[in-house]
Amino acid sequence: MSIRSRALPALATGLLLTATGCAASAPAAEPALAAAALTTETAPAAPAVTAPSSTDTRAAAAPTAAVAAPATAGKPAAGTGRTVSLVAYDPASGRATLRTGNPGHAKNPGSTGSTGSTGKTPAPSRTTGAPHDPDATASASASASAAPDTVRTGQLIASPPTPAAPRGALVAVTGVQKTADDEVEVTTRPAEVAELLGATATEQHQAIDVHGIRVQPLVKDLKVGFTTRPGGGNGSASAQLSLDAGTSVPLPGGAKADLAAGIRLSPSVDFSYDGRGILKGGIEKARVGFGLGAHADWKVGATLAASPNPLRVPLAKLSASPVLTVAGFPVVVNLDLTCYLTVGADGKLTVEAEQDLDGAWSVHADYAKGKGWTTTADPGTTTVGPVRAKLSGDATLRTGLTAEASVGLYDTVGVAASVEPYLHTRVAGSVTLDTTGKPPHVEGSWTNTAGLDINGRLYAQIKILGTPLLKADLPLPAFHREWPLPSLSTTH
Repeated sequence: MSIRSRALPALATGLLLTATGCAASAPAAEPALAAAALTTETAPAAPAVTAPSSTDTRAAAAPTAAVAAPATAGKPAAGTGRTVSLVAYDPASGRATLRTGNPGHAKNPGSTGSTGSTGKTPAPSRTTGAPHDPDATASASASASAAPDTVRTGQLIASPPTPAAPRGALVAVTGVQKTADDEVEVTTRPAEVAELLGATATEQHQAIDVHGIRVQPLVKDLKVGFTTRPGGGNGSASAQLSLDAGTSVPLPGGAKADLAAGIRLSPSVDFSYDGRGILKGGIEKARVGFGLGAHADWKVGATLAASPNPLRVPLAKLSASPVLTVAGFPVVVNLDLTCYLTVGADGKLTVEAEQDLDGAWSVHADYAKGKGWTTTADPGTTTVGPVRAKLSGDATLRTGLTAEASVGLYDTVGVAASVEPYLHTRVAGSVTLDTTGKPPHVEGSWTNTAGLDINGRLYAQIKILGTPLLKADLPLPAFHREWPLPSLSTTH
């Protein structure tokens, strides 16, 4: 871990990551989130849209899903050589409509090596175990109209994100009914990753292609764009998502706060699975998690009154469902992120300030046979930059950013975490800070304390990986650290 401050200290950094990725508590999936082309929206702020319990999108093109017999004898699932498209799916009832295709002609979504909806080249990963052979069991006499032969009871459907299942789907077929020449109705149950991957072993860290992140503005006139990470080189893997916004928000008592922020985000996901001991008491180990690199700069101008909680101004909601390829099958990781501006004080304070922050953090849930589940939070790095500010009053100021995130597999497994770097700035009198080389002007006193808190939990509903269920949510070991920053008193 490395925590650094440069030049004059941060006026405020409160970046909160709260991951809530289990099915019961994850944010609702956005509708029509096609894996082939996730969209970036820059429309004015609108209420969050929730997906209906049943989605039917026959008119929209859907990526193909793999059909496979469940893993047996420790081997991965055996591909049937047939692919289908999931065109309607109701997770609550398990009912789905599949559009069938000619065996061996439609490309298996897992065979391309794609790790996301945009089909970009994946980051290096390590996978062991024999991949399934999509053509091994294909029948040359089968046709697209032979729906009962295309999908059978007991088989698995592994689907990347589609308009009908925007966060992907992994299900086992429990019943089949042919309804048309190229469609079949099925009933399903949720399947486990171990049923699909068997004795496969893989470790994957995937930077998300930010061009495929769906952005829902939560503030008017949000500007969405892309920049290149410093030292990132060329290509989509080196890009950052750029969000810029300015707004005025009402404060208690009729006052207002003028806020502006620029955020650069580089998210990533992690997934590992080792099923080589599956015939001897279950899988060996597993991991699911996320990382977030961020740069943020913001301005705030306001006259604040005492408030028990900082003001939170929502900026944008982000979502992505990158697809990792394991043993030739799509494994979908869901990541959601909501960004806010925060500002507050415990007394009356007039403030005009500019601030910036750089940081990188990660949170993981890990399973090991014989030890069970553990949670890990990497404090990473936090660098706070110079501040330009005019402050007057007698109060402690807290401003910064808040980001709430969720991470999961197929919208079912969840890790919750809060990562909060922060700064308390105590002012008694007035202070003027300038980074142009001029000395600070202080009448009274000014003190700064920076800190980092990490808390969270792993949710008990984590059955999808095929590991023993938790009896209760598992908390993250709490991390707390504060460090003093240069402070001044008297008059200069």
